[in-house]
Amino acid sequence: MHYEYDFALAGSTGQIGSVLLGELGEIGTVYPIKRAEDLDEIPSARHVVNAAGYTKFDNNFGRYWQDNIRFAVSLATIAKERDSDFHQLSSEAVAEFRENVLSETEGRIRAHPLMNHYALSKVLTEQAVRSIMSPERLHIYRCSDVVPGANRMVTQWRENHWLSILFAYGKRGFADNDAFPVWIATVDDMAAAIAILVSTSGYPTHHLLGHVYNWWQFYDSAQNKVETRHQRRKLVEQVTPVIRIEPPLATCISQAATRARLEHAGFYWEKLGFGYWTDYGRQA
Repeated sequence: MHYEYDFALAGSTGQIGSVLLGELGEIGTVYPIKRAEDLDEIPSARHVVNAAGYTKFDNNFGRYWQDNIRFAVSLATIAKERDSDFHQLSSEAVAEFRENVLSETEGRIRAHPLMNHYALSKVLTEQAVRSIMSPERLHIYRCSDVVPGANRMVTQWRENHWLSILFAYGKRGFADNDAFPVWIATVDDMAAAIAILVSTSGYPTHHLLGHVYNWWQFYDSAQNKVETRHQRRKLVEQVTPVIRIEPPLATCISQAATRARLEHAGFYWEKLGFGYWTDYGRQA
């Protein structure tokens, strides 16, 4: 079949998608799907990549349903009709509250009654697109939280990200000697890794998680003296229980297979040190 483009990318103005647009543009022709565009009118592409979605932890059920689930269903249907490969960006959050570690080779994920609405929307999105696409044409990318690249702290900053909120509260947002773990990668690394796998890998599922960082590392890097307005404290109180779940999400998902694929292609996740997190704290 003749395709008009190598890639059609949804979410090209988002935090990851805006960088992914450039990465894919280095290896092929890319059509950026506009937010309000009629999907029936978009050009055909060998690969359809869905980096769009609603990621705020605000329990906006309508946005989770429309932007995460229904949009993915519509885009996957177009990809199937045009015999395209469909690449769905998902989240590590689909592994919340597991009793065993979720690997890339495990079968279907499971919803859990304690999942927040964002995580549940990601589970349902994956299940929905699996019901549409044939297994050999579907590729899932479960991504960790992302932070700005070291040289893009301002341009890639998200003030409403949970880590930005906690760092804005200074050391009060964390605790010393606290080993609570979280997976984190930079936006630039995440986009680069996705581009490599989209263009070279035929595997159905990838886990892109970066490195594990602990609460005490954030505590050490956070500012000592910050303004502690009532509204900021309320945000911290709302966000912390969403992230600090048991068992920790970082212990419920692994990335060994994906890391091996990426390292075979010459890609290694950047490890963020004390200097980076100190700059992050100042920006917050």
